[in-house]
Amino acid sequence: MTEVRLGNVLLQRGLIKESQLESAISRHRETGQLLGESLVELGYVTQDDIGRALAEQMGIPFYELGDDFRMEKSEVKLVPEAVARRCCLVAVKKDASLSMTLVMKDPLDVEAIDTVRSLTRLEIHKAVSSEARIRAAIDRFYTPEAHIERDLQDIAEVEPDPASVVLDEAQVNAEQLRVLANDAPVVRFVNLLLMQAVRDRASDIHFEPGEKDVRVRLRIDGVLREITPPPKALYQAIVTRIKILSTMDIAERRLPLDGRFKFTVHDRIIDIRVSSLPQVHGEKLVLRVLDRKSLLVDMKDSGFNDVLLKRFQRILQVPHGIILVTGPTGSGKTTTLYGALNYLKSPQWNIQTVEDPVEYLMPGINQMQIKPQIGLDFASALRSILRQDPDIIMIGEIRDLETARIAMRSALTGHLVLSTLHTNDAPSALWRLRDIGIESYLVAATVKLIVSQRLVRLVCPHCKEVKAPSEEALAFATSFCPDAGSWTYFYGKGCPKCSKTGYRGRSGIFEFLEVTDPIREMILQETGGVVFRNKVIEMGMETLVRSGLGKVKEGATTIEEIMGVCAGD
Repeated sequence: MTEVRLGNVLLQRGLIKESQLESAISRHRETGQLLGESLVELGYVTQDDIGRALAEQMGIPFYELGDDFRMEKSEVKLVPEAVARRCCLVAVKKDASLSMTLVMKDPLDVEAIDTVRSLTRLEIHKAVSSEARIRAAIDRFYTPEAHIERDLQDIAEVEPDPASVVLDEAQVNAEQLRVLANDAPVVRFVNLLLMQAVRDRASDIHFEPGEKDVRVRLRIDGVLREITPPPKALYQAIVTRIKILSTMDIAERRLPLDGRFKFTVHDRIIDIRVSSLPQVHGEKLVLRVLDRKSLLVDMKDSGFNDVLLKRFQRILQVPHGIILVTGPTGSGKTTTLYGALNYLKSPQWNIQTVEDPVEYLMPGINQMQIKPQIGLDFASALRSILRQDPDIIMIGEIRDLETARIAMRSALTGHLVLSTLHTNDAPSALWRLRDIGIESYLVAATVKLIVSQRLVRLVCPHCKEVKAPSEEALAFATSFCPDAGSWTYFYGKGCPKCSKTGYRGRSGIFEFLEVTDPIREMILQETGGVVFRNKVIEMGMETLVRSGLGKVKEGATTIEEIMGVCAGD
């Protein structure tokens, strides 16, 4: 009778036809599965249609459990995960009258209701939702990371123990700071914050002390975002906790310091690089979050299309010469170089790096960090490296004439050299070398490839939808690509997966300047910068803007993102 009534509700709603109901009833009788499941499998209705029909039939609420749905820790604790998954249900409310609301796939499952009632000793009020929505809620909220924000808020709202409040930092000695740093709320706050940073794919954590409060921000996809801060009274203890982990001098608060540590989350090794800087109201900390797993990926994941990737890999096979990656700070230059080293890594090659600092530790690569305070700079390190019989050398950055000269000599004497420069585009790198003091003939003889790059945010795949761009954005696109008016454009409307930004993840866009014989001739003739750039574009070099618009055409990003990242290029 229940099945028939469900069918009648669906018929009255106009969701199915009589013939479809008869077909589903026949299947239901043959297989023994629920009528609703038969209707869904036959493609006549959706799980949500069945859920709403059940709600109407039984006079109980239907819960959407959409992107805005949240479960508190107290609700999660009511029903064990094993029971929630087996019975496909979640508890969404417990009120003061010793009752709770249970959202179920099948509100007629008496056994499931009795199981939860025996576990909780509470009166059960039934509600219904689709199986997919309930299981998605279980996946989201039955994890340690699901309630990080609530836990951080709990710590922030608790009044600190008066014994742990640092009133005068100048009077607190190192031993007192060590005791405060091991206090439970401090340790818990730091652990939760690190977990949140990894969960949200943050590249940096910023601690910024004010006169009466503290600001904590995560850099996610290149954009800083504020999160729940700790009480100012606990700030010095939190700083000390991070310093202890990083083996930094906890008593020194007047000078900038550096350190690093590592921890493991879900079998992922995370490296944290810490920098402290004295400010008026305390020490400012920046923690760089380096996920080894996110580094060792195929180079195509960096954003290279198939054509550029094959060209890059072909040039990486040259026995000697210089390959330069250029762009501003935070544009992914070092990550691209690490990807190249990972591609080149082989037992037959001796690969040596000299970096400031070593960001990722890579097995099979010899890595060296410069220490200017003891006289070990790029130039002196390179002189020593050349006595180590290297085949491939990676220099973190070419900053001065001496480093540039040693790099050039290394390239001339049979070594492949990879390095970075801070220039806005690929052609400018050639004139930057000349400005440093390198002769044009050396540049022409050694440089094989220059890659200029930026990182652009990608449209969130979870809330992606077709939407027309603004007139200004479309005018920008059509000024470079006349056919842009016929493209399909995608935007993210905002969801929990992307923190309501509409973007999730980043990818590279590139200028790819391979130094061919005609280009070498222009270098030797010292052709001017603007003229040189126009000529190499005529020869086929794709600019950053055009590379970015290519990703817009693919539906990967937006015109507005390209306009913002490539402003002034």
